[in-house]
Amino acid sequence: MKKNKKKIKSLIISKTLIFVVVVLLVSSFKAIFKSENSLVGVTTVVLMLVLLEMDLTLNPIKNLLSLIILNLALGLSAFLVSQNAFLGLVLNFSIMMFIGYYFSYELKKPVNMMIGLHYILMMVSPISIYQLPLRLSALVAGAFMIMAVQLIANKNKLSKTRKTMLNTIADNTLFKIDLIKAEKDTVDIDLSLSMNINKLKSLIFDSGKTDSHLTECGRNTINILSCLEKITSILGNVKNKSYSSELLDDISTVLKDLKNDKFNINSNDLECKYKESILYSLDTTDIEIIYDFINTVKTLDVEIKKYNETHNMQKNIQNELSIPDEFKQLHIQKNLIRLKSPRVAYGIRLGLVVALTFFIVDLFNIEFGEWAVYTVFALSQPHSEYTVCKSKKRIIGTLLGSVIMFILFNLITDPELRTIMLVLAGYLMSYVSDYRNLVAFVTVSSVASAALYVANPNIIIMNRVIFVVIGIAIALIANKFVFNRKLLDEELNLNNIQIDSSRKMLGEVLLNEGSSNASAIGILYLIPSLIDLRIGYLNQNGLNMEKSFINKNKVLMNDLYQVYLLGKYDTAYDLILSDIKEILDCSNNLDAMESRIQESIRCSHTTKEKFLLIKISKILSIVNDMNYNESSQSNLYSYLASFN
Repeated sequence: MKKNKKKIKSLIISKTLIFVVVVLLVSSFKAIFKSENSLVGVTTVVLMLVLLEMDLTLNPIKNLLSLIILNLALGLSAFLVSQNAFLGLVLNFSIMMFIGYYFSYELKKPVNMMIGLHYILMMVSPISIYQLPLRLSALVAGAFMIMAVQLIANKNKLSKTRKTMLNTIADNTLFKIDLIKAEKDTVDIDLSLSMNINKLKSLIFDSGKTDSHLTECGRNTINILSCLEKITSILGNVKNKSYSSELLDDISTVLKDLKNDKFNINSNDLECKYKESILYSLDTTDIEIIYDFINTVKTLDVEIKKYNETHNMQKNIQNELSIPDEFKQLHIQKNLIRLKSPRVAYGIRLGLVVALTFFIVDLFNIEFGEWAVYTVFALSQPHSEYTVCKSKKRIIGTLLGSVIMFILFNLITDPELRTIMLVLAGYLMSYVSDYRNLVAFVTVSSVASAALYVANPNIIIMNRVIFVVIGIAIALIANKFVFNRKLLDEELNLNNIQIDSSRKMLGEVLLNEGSSNASAIGILYLIPSLIDLRIGYLNQNGLNMEKSFINKNKVLMNDLYQVYLLGKYDTAYDLILSDIKEILDCSNNLDAMESRIQESIRCSHTTKEKFLLIKISKILSIVNDMNYNESSQSNLYSYLASFN
């Protein structure tokens, strides 16, 4: 009970503080750039908060210039739209299509809605040519505000937070060991482990790389995280083993030393300790488990020594961490513009409905018509199911908010009291998450702003309902007939990304098809967790996607990454890996590869060789289960979309 009270108190304090800061920033913005730019101040501050989830500090100058160019382009376009309705039709379609496509990421949280609203609010708030310089100045200042807050909040974000996140994963793993020893269920802790690993990988993806390099901090964190992920995988296979109690104790020691910064475990001592178990074991699984642990300790020993020396800045980064051209954003964008892409389809649909709706409103000078534009924009979603669901919630929320406004504003006519209600609605809005309730508060705020000094607000309330209904109708019609995309299309898209990324990783690590580039392999390792986070979000919003495929892919990618690290840090393994690559290169299909690897296992002379062959055999088995086809040429660009 006390814990809940503390959480509620903390929530109220944080929400109130954010609200006060937002009001102060918007008020300051309005005082400097005048009332006609107050909405620019609102969207700038909200964008500033939304973009905090992204790390723009690795390339601050480049990202600042990008923000300035984007803001100026949106501001100039909004001004030109107000000059001519037909020019506006073309510009609005182009701008909204660009926003819908470019900012609706496949594997990261999209920001298209906030940037789109930023543009629409300028579009429906026209200014004269004499006010244009101040509007453009406000937009440039907004870009500087966003970057200033980024530098305060996100500078060296990964290096500041990774210790805490790694310790959380270590704590989760230690708790799992206790549950295994007590022979208790580990489902809940497995879910917690998976989520924490996914979050750290997502942070690395955002804060551990630039467009051109994987940072030293990013690389080091990936390597340590891969080892911790491998340890969690080992724990799933030790049940009923003769050495399980001893191994669990050793894993606990490793994790505790890692947490306490006292990592001094000798992997050679471990190898000698388990040598007897290995020599007398006929089970290949035992060899894999024990050597996985030994090799994990070896890698951790190397990486922990580098831990405090790594940095997250772009300068002075090793050349091996440069990202190959095919992974770079501009190169990717050129190869992704096809109508089958859900993002392209969404961008075109968004551009069409917003441009046409605003064109009609502007051409006939329809009072309050912008409410239809807002509705069309908000309900135009990448997936059909979302549009239908949000449409239902939008109409219910609008009616609920309208009833509240009808009662309150007919009872209260004093503008000062109405202003207090408006501010209170804005504050309370920050506590709601359900779209229906959010729309109710937005309706209260919108109608209150329009009817603040109006004696009879009922006509305005009626207009709000009418134009929202019109906007819903337009959005539903467009959703039905214009490049309709469903959640099942998203599931297919995500599965294709998984298959193609694992295919590319296999080529980089085992098949001599890539350059074994550290950045490329590191980024590929992160992809399954980004997909897992995306699936979790989609499952909460109507998709029912099975996770067995992604869980299998996570194991595959981590095993491949561990093989890559073995070859990098151990000369003996590197030589064995070279021989294995020759075996695989001589095989023209997956069955032949597996057959030759099995034959090599039987003829292996050393334990290390046997272990690595067993590991490769397991990898090929997983790939086979994923329907990998050597003869099919995967399109690399279909999954590289995740890198933008």
